Amino acid sequence: MFSLLVRRDGLIEPPPMDGTDSHCHILPGLDDGAPDDETAIAIAGLLVEMGIHTVVATPHVISDVFPNSTASILDAANRFSALLSERKIPLRLIPGAEYYLEKHLLQRIAKDDIIAWGKERFVLFESPVEREPMLLDEVVFSLKSAGYTPVFAHVERYRYLQNDYERIRELKRLGVRFQVNHPSFHLPKISRRGELARLLYIKGLVDLFGTDFHRATMNNCQQKKRRTGMRRTSSPFSRS
Repeated sequence: MFSLLVRRDGLIEPPPMDGTDSHCHILPGLDDGAPDDETAIAIAGLLVEMGIHTVVATPHVISDVFPNSTASILDAANRFSALLSERKIPLRLIPGAEYYLEKHLLQRIAKDDIIAWGKERFVLFESPVEREPMLLDEVVFSLKSAGYTPVFAHVERYRYLQNDYERIRELKRLGVRFQVNHPSFHLPKISRRGELARLLYIKGLVDLFGTDFHRATMNNCQQKKRRTGMRRTSSPFSRS
């Protein structure tokens, strides 16, 4: 059992990230994340300051926007890992990707052209925010059939899940792991995204944490709130 602590504003305390950031756009020049080495180094410095020792670099892979190849991501990861070592920044970088849920992803899975990480062979994917795509179950089935563990990126963002707890439970039964962006725990009670992040953690449904950093920025609230522990808040889906 974990302890739950309530702050004066009635929100639960954010849980610890335990030293690993599983979702970060730190690799320079591949997507809408770090545009150059110095920005990426600044992100790395911020992560180390936060107590992160391992980061999974997850550039977007979207066929018509960021058509990053497996080779280009691995090359960028190797180059930036060498730069971190050269700058003596104590951050371990693991190559990954954030795949967009589209037919192109199914083609990649069929070709075994996927970047996975960890002994569980995690594969991070995202979907449109507003409506559930018809391909969701098919992608999950294809990933699992190919020996991968599907990880749903920043699951608290999807509006079609914010009022559908049964669908959330169904996805878990299908073997989907949930990644939540740690900054979402700092959002106010009126935020459906923040409320879902807190509910998922309270219910024990969060598998991985990430920052989803694209730049080395963190608001004052996040800078001040790094303690551990959480406590139950009021009803999860009562607000828009």
